[in-house]
Amino acid sequence: MTYSIEHFGIMSRNPAELAAWYKDVLGFDHLFIPPGAEAPVFVKDKSGFIIEFFSMPEGFRHPEDQIRKAQHLCLTVEDYDKAVTDLESKGVVFKEEGFPIFQDGRVRFFQDPEGNWIHLVCRTQIPWS
Repeated sequence: MTYSIEHFGIMSRNPAELAAWYKDVLGFDHLFIPPGAEAPVFVKDKSGFIIEFFSMPEGFRHPEDQIRKAQHLCLTVEDYDKAVTDLESKGVVFKEEGFPIFQDGRVRFFQDPEGNWIHLVCRTQIPWS
């Protein structure tokens, strides 16, 4: 049996608004919205990775109330400085200056409008290839 990741789901206060931010700021493509009032929104990046943004259940107050198992979404780029400049021009606020990581990589952290952590990573060598 072979298992593959189909998509990653992120609970959202407003799935349509959050999906629009990923489209406008990160260049993701709008993929699919199933019928229904509380429908999730699916987006995908240029490599085909899919994220589903879905509504918080009735009575759910704050995402901070949930014990989150996933800690971050990692985006890889070929040109670190160009990506930082592009994201800052779109209103992204980085939480620190960034720093080097293993295998000659660089990383910097920011959050989407709902506080989900995103890592911006650039590596000259892919450690697991």
